[in-house]
Amino acid sequence: MKNKILVFDIGGSFIKFSLYFQGEFMCKGKVKTPLDSLENLLVALKQIHNQFIDECEGIAISMPGIVNSESGHMVHGGSLRYINDINMLDVFRKAFHKPIAIENDGKCAALGEAWRGSLQGIADGVVLVVGTGMGGGIISQGKLLKGHHLSAGEFSFIRTNNENADNVDYLLGMQGSSFVLTKTVAKAKDLPAASMTGEKVFKFIEEGDDTVQTIFREYCKNIATQIINLQSILDPEKFVIGGGISENPLLVITIREELEKLYKDSIYNFVRADIEQSRLGNEANLQGAIYNYKQTYHLER
Repeated sequence: MKNKILVFDIGGSFIKFSLYFQGEFMCKGKVKTPLDSLENLLVALKQIHNQFIDECEGIAISMPGIVNSESGHMVHGGSLRYINDINMLDVFRKAFHKPIAIENDGKCAALGEAWRGSLQGIADGVVLVVGTGMGGGIISQGKLLKGHHLSAGEFSFIRTNNENADNVDYLLGMQGSSFVLTKTVAKAKDLPAASMTGEKVFKFIEEGDDTVQTIFREYCKNIATQIINLQSILDPEKFVIGGGISENPLLVITIREELEKLYKDSIYNFVRADIEQSRLGNEANLQGAIYNYKQTYHLER
């Protein structure tokens, strides 16, 4: 019986997938994301779909880029450079011949947190997804804020330095990137960049490595600074920090500590940001994609 929803979370490195049935995710897995062509992306998605073709009634998709989830038009595909000015709803419907719902990955994370995560019951909240860039989403007045150009929540493009505004090193997507963090630590420790992971960074910190602790604190300070800015602009009740690196509580703990230092050293009476670790972790995008599917087809929550 086709009563399950197949969920794809298409990222710059992996496609995560799962079957959703009666409030639960089943048969989770992941494959590498093809970065060379749309055709190969569809091949990978179809291979997954074929495993569940007799079970799923529809497909929910989270993916990078700026997308109009109603019309299906994508301005671009973010890290998927081969997606540009194309209607992905038409592409997916032709490929799978099933109901499809798509949404930007950061916005899916926000929807997931609002539905079943750390933003449940919160009317105004912000999700920051720390990954290869700084993604995220905004919940305003209980609804997903998309913006006039559908780019609300694209925190990666925040400029952090007026004197170097055109230098990509001074974009939040670089300064808040877990990839840049691991690369910086690898260079400081004279290790190959490819050998460094978030887990190894935290291991250095837990072992009391002063050099890595200093790098990590500066990294967290950069994020904390932008949280103060976002608090001033959006005035959310809560920030939720997600992404793979956030699974270690030390990230949120250190951002909180750096926030307190900034507040203490300031002559201004800022509204203090409330930040929390994501309850959903890497499942946030999957949850949000399902919620978007249910909203799209007016299904019970």
